[in-house]
Amino acid sequence: MTVSVGFFRKIYEWVVDGHSDDIQYRPFQVDGNPYKSRVFLVGLYPESLAYFDLNDIKMYADSLVDGELFEQLNGLEIIAASREYKGSLNFAQWMKKEFNENVVLTNVNCLLAKDYKQFKQMKKENHLLYLSGKQLFEKVLNEFSPEIIIIQGSKAFDEFREIYQERLIHKVETFETGTVQELEKLGVIAEYPLENGENVKVIACRNMSYFGKEGAAFGTVKEVIGRLLK
Repeated sequence: MTVSVGFFRKIYEWVVDGHSDDIQYRPFQVDGNPYKSRVFLVGLYPESLAYFDLNDIKMYADSLVDGELFEQLNGLEIIAASREYKGSLNFAQWMKKEFNENVVLTNVNCLLAKDYKQFKQMKKENHLLYLSGKQLFEKVLNEFSPEIIIIQGSKAFDEFREIYQERLIHKVETFETGTVQELEKLGVIAEYPLENGENVKVIACRNMSYFGKEGAAFGTVKEVIGRLLK
């Protein structure tokens, strides 16, 4: 699958830092058309995979909607990737098998940070790249208008809650104080208002490093998703 000319322009604007002309962001990853995806799985920041420069920008953009191409370009890096990232891929495969849903993988901050230490430092400094990565997540949600976002892992949820708790609606009583493990049991814990007037249902769950192949320990999350997608 390749992206259209118009969509490529948008991706270009999203991923290239205007100051350095480097690819600094991965706004999303999906195997299919993100405009048709109802479910987004949200981490903290993108997994560090293969490096792409501006000469590779079209191929990079195409890979964001083409799972096979993405795997070809990042094969060795995916093998060495974190358990969280591999668990996210397994979750996406499970969703495809169970619901025929192409899950979009995205992050509360879309900046391609080298590691968590660098991410924390850039956040502490209010670095322009950190701020732009945070804004990009909102652009992605408003562009594709998913029905459900699943915030996975304590670090991602803490970041999400810190940024958006004042803007969310229909929050459960324990939203501001509950742990991910506690909130996971409650199903939909809030709604995120989009610019088009629609509201996205918010679910929290443990880190996808615990998902494994079939997500045996994620029964509650699976049940909630099943009800919402009926």
